[in-house]
Amino acid sequence: MKNELKTLSPDFRKILKTSSSLADSLGFGIYLVGGVVRDLLLEKDIFDLDIVVEGDAIKFAKELAKILGEKFSRHHTFGTATVCFSGHKIDFATARTEKYAHWGALPKVKPSLLTRDLLRRDFTINAMAISLNSTDYGKLIDLFDGLQDLKKGLIRILHPNSFLDDPTRILRAIRFEQRFGFKIEKETFVLVKDAISQAALKQVSLHRLRDELTLILKEPKPYRYIKRIKELIGFSFIDKKIRLTKEDFKFFLRVERATASYKKKFSKHRRLQVWLIYLAGILTKLSSARIKQVLGDFAFRKGERMIILSIKKNLNKIKKLNRRNKPHIIYRSLEPYSFEGLIFFYAYYSSKTLRKNIDYFLDKLMNIRLRVQGRDLKKIGLRPLVLYNKILKKLLYLKLDKGFKNKKEELEEAARILKRLKR
Repeated sequence: MKNELKTLSPDFRKILKTSSSLADSLGFGIYLVGGVVRDLLLEKDIFDLDIVVEGDAIKFAKELAKILGEKFSRHHTFGTATVCFSGHKIDFATARTEKYAHWGALPKVKPSLLTRDLLRRDFTINAMAISLNSTDYGKLIDLFDGLQDLKKGLIRILHPNSFLDDPTRILRAIRFEQRFGFKIEKETFVLVKDAISQAALKQVSLHRLRDELTLILKEPKPYRYIKRIKELIGFSFIDKKIRLTKEDFKFFLRVERATASYKKKFSKHRRLQVWLIYLAGILTKLSSARIKQVLGDFAFRKGERMIILSIKKNLNKIKKLNRRNKPHIIYRSLEPYSFEGLIFFYAYYSSKTLRKNIDYFLDKLMNIRLRVQGRDLKKIGLRPLVLYNKILKKLLYLKLDKGFKNKKEELEEAARILKRLKR
């Protein structure tokens, strides 16, 4: 694997060489593990590194951070540490073995050797390692024929109880299967169905299910991931009433097109949290009260909850934009919503007029600002002060409709507004 390691960025190569020298001086075994090995073999881009240490990973990371002149953070419970270098995150973990008290529980861990550490992993394609020690630098360690499964395009579990030990691996199997266009190996598929029949996912904390679902929805083009979840396990792990139909999947395809269009046409706007649009699509058939409860139980962030609840609450209100309206009405109707909400509505409704109004708002209206402020109204002697907010609001709407070209025109209109308000 020496040639594959040479394809890494200069920063990563520096980290690996420095780590190799440090490991030799400390007498530690050190290995690149997991997804990074898989992605190197698949010739995918590498953004972060995961390194296992046969020894004290926290001590190792602390010494490496000193050499690199960087800070590090430690996590004593699992014997892990993180070093950040040139914008990259390098995770170090003490080689360990795991024991599960019951299905879905977080494991109890204790230090071990690399062979035991690889055995605790989810799938063969994620259970390979590359030695970074100078004596066998670049040697591939593949105890479970992960390389062959990678070549055959198979997702294979390491041991029969794996899905029961950690049922979130069911969702991970779907994620890797769809990401790489692989197939779940036959015996592994049987074990998936067996774990589902035993309601294994119900044993997992909702927070961990949230994390796995979020990772799936953050994958590029999550339509096929959602479809695979429906086929294999359904969405009862969120709520029993969620039953996705053909129309829902047509909607997800429209979301895919709408988000791509947003990215192309409105690149100056903030980046969409696309996964929230798909999550809203999954949840939207539930009542607002039930959605609120689900989002709370799964402990989604406040801002995420607000976006989804706003979409649900205003799903029917937005239909009033199915006809042509003055710019200020379009602005007033759409300004309260998040970008995610707007793209949801764009994909949800087929009305060309509504979509044109949303495009018009995003392109022309949302960034229009008044040159006039309250202090300008005060300078020209407009009274009373309590009317300033009303004046500025009406002035903005008129500017949207009439297109005032300068501050003078805005001030003149502000005076006329005040006269009308005083009548």
